[in-house]
Amino acid sequence: MTNSKASKELWDSWWETGELPEPMNPHHPHFRNYRELRLHRYFSEIFSKLDAKEMRLLEIGCARSDKLPYFAKEFDFQVFGLDYSELGCQQAEKILQKAEIKGKIVCSDFFNPAENLLESFDVVISFGVAEHFPDTVGCITAFSRFLKPNGILITLIPNQTGSIGFFQKILDRQTYDIHVLLDQHLLQLVHEDAGLKVNKCGYFMSTHFGVLNLSHLNPQHSTTKIKAFVMNSLSRISKLVWAIEYYTAPLPETKIFAPYIISVAQKIVLNH
Repeated sequence: MTNSKASKELWDSWWETGELPEPMNPHHPHFRNYRELRLHRYFSEIFSKLDAKEMRLLEIGCARSDKLPYFAKEFDFQVFGLDYSELGCQQAEKILQKAEIKGKIVCSDFFNPAENLLESFDVVISFGVAEHFPDTVGCITAFSRFLKPNGILITLIPNQTGSIGFFQKILDRQTYDIHVLLDQHLLQLVHEDAGLKVNKCGYFMSTHFGVLNLSHLNPQHSTTKIKAFVMNSLSRISKLVWAIEYYTAPLPETKIFAPYIISVAQKIVLNH
């Protein structure tokens, strides 16, 4: 994939470990499911004005996706996925099959897709893809090529410019280094520079230290075990905050503590 800070070999090594995730379920009533609940509220607001039954949704970077069955079940989208990891695509297909959801997974580089995929989707969405490309405008431009006129592009990235990035840099510098540092302002700018109209762009959730990653470290080393203890302790703090929010109200979403940034943009085509 063109000029990505994260190699295909790295992604494949991540997909080789661990059990396949269950499809995202926003209806499980527990504060530990708070992230899924918040995402569901966010997507429900975006899609509330759409008749998604006849609409096509593409997830770019769909390897081992737990979201495609969710979008099909909750909003009735026709779901498609695209990724350049063969293993990741196979796993996404297995998750769809297990959920008894019809969908199509395409193994391809999104910079060089088949022509029949271009301008074919009403919604294009990505979770943690765009921030790995130094030419982020070029990446977002490539995403937008899949959209139909007036289609919606949803881009979610981890917020490496706040406390998440601070701890990630300390705990696993190699993982930190495969990210381009984008805050809310820069994420909005790259979408505008790619020719899109940004409808909303902002920090998402008050905290979630569970996004921290120690993938580049040897799990047998004593220093890694210490870092894992720190990471797990931070994650427990996040879950405590979630419990408070679950039973009261969401706390402010700030650059310092928010784990994610989300942009919702539109491909506007002017009539001449």
